[in-house]
Amino acid sequence: MKKISLLLLLLLLPLCIRAQDRLKSGPVFDGSVIPKDRMIETYVKGGSIKDYGLTLFRSVRFEADDAEFQKISSLVLADVSAAFNKETEIEKGRLRCALMSFSPAKKNGEFLCFQSRTEADGSCSVILVYMQGNTTLAELKKIFSKTSSK
Repeated sequence: MKKISLLLLLLLLPLCIRAQDRLKSGPVFDGSVIPKDRMIETYVKGGSIKDYGLTLFRSVRFEADDAEFQKISSLVLADVSAAFNKETEIEKGRLRCALMSFSPAKKNGEFLCFQSRTEADGSCSVILVYMQGNTTLAELKKIFSKTSSK
């Protein structure tokens, strides 16, 4: 029985890792828009994020030129249009922030967060985060507002 459980876990793991591929912004995570060697990627799964109601946390951070930023923004905005719950912030005609969830249920939810900042040299710093878990967008906002104020 333990062998069957382990085999099922190993077979399902790639599905969890690639879940964000269903999103229009999925190509950003796999290096199709920004080369992987220009990204800082964080992938966390397991006990260290359980306290936040999450089962998966994956983020990419990078600098983008204007054309890259426009491409990424259009992908994220396509995800926004498909999201169940969403918030966006546009500043000077550019997408600054987007938070979204793709399910009304708290169980096994999917979340995408986007944040950008224009640097002095005109480049744009971008963070894109994909999360899965048994939480809500409102609960995630509370958690992130607490951790960012520390």
